[in-house]
Amino acid sequence: MAGCFQLREPEPATVASEWIQPTQVDILLNNFTTAVRTLNVANYERCFRAPGYRFVPDPTSAGSSQAIFANWSVPEETTYFTSLRRRTAPGSSNSLLLTDRRDNPYSIDSVEVSALYQLRINQRDTAFRASLLQGSLRLVLVRRRDNEWKIKEWRDQRTGTGACWTDLKRYFFTH
Repeated sequence: MAGCFQLREPEPATVASEWIQPTQVDILLNNFTTAVRTLNVANYERCFRAPGYRFVPDPTSAGSSQAIFANWSVPEETTYFTSLRRRTAPGSSNSLLLTDRRDNPYSIDSVEVSALYQLRINQRDTAFRASLLQGSLRLVLVRRRDNEWKIKEWRDQRTGTGACWTDLKRYFFTH
């Protein structure tokens, strides 16, 4: 007798296991890079301090979309990142390379990290043509009471004529 239910292969384990408690700045940056590479929305969101996080866009990229970024916080990060993930083929991954990193400690519980980035994205939305995003980022990191580091502020800056991270966020937040 055929039952109401059919057996199937189990779903693959989630990649949440890639998360390492960010008790050091380097661990947080590794978690962030891994989340961007694997498009892991849950781990990406865990990198940010809420409430109080803010994103400061590249001024030339924000342009007429300045209002989108006026109150950009963790929910907007999650929305854009989820949209990007939905438009990426299963099994695809991104690559994120941070170079020329400089750490500027403000106190024992806060540090500014500056770096150049190259982000290669593999997504299927043909209206967004850029596959290589380049710029510089400045992250203000804070250590919480539980000894975990989080991103409190992110400033994006275009370094060339191509697209930067602000362009990616604006597009995938609004589409």
